[in-house]
Amino acid sequence: IVIEATISPVSAEEYKNIGATKDLNEPKQEDFKIFEFDFDMEHTDSVKERKIDMYNFENLKQALNEIDGSWSSQDNESENFATYDQEFVFYAKGLSDDDIKQAFSNEKIIVSWTNYNNEQIKKEYNLSDLINFN
Repeated sequence: IVIEATISPVSAEEYKNIGATKDLNEPKQEDFKIFEFDFDMEHTDSVKERKIDMYNFENLKQALNEIDGSWSSQDNESENFATYDQEFVFYAKGLSDDDIKQAFSNEKIIVSWTNYNNEQIKKEYNLSDLINFN
């Protein structure tokens, strides 16, 4: 299991693509951040009944004033891998790194499965603990 969550500033090119945003008073490039999330899990055939409970980010994106974003996932029980990817730009003016981490503090990722010994394995990850700032 590999999970990456990164918050980074928008580039000049990305800032140009943001375009006019409603209800924002002359926003500057440094007022925006990008949230990137990648979850990858690979395993052998001995893993059975894999279940991944993933926060869907919708409430979080609204709380962080999402400007633009995308989401993709592939999680078929018949395959030996699962992947989830999320990226969105949000308005971060006035928010410190601690404020941003706090917005993620209640969000968890729970991964569970049964192994070859029929033991139930469960791992829980707090999203705020995984965030890196660039």
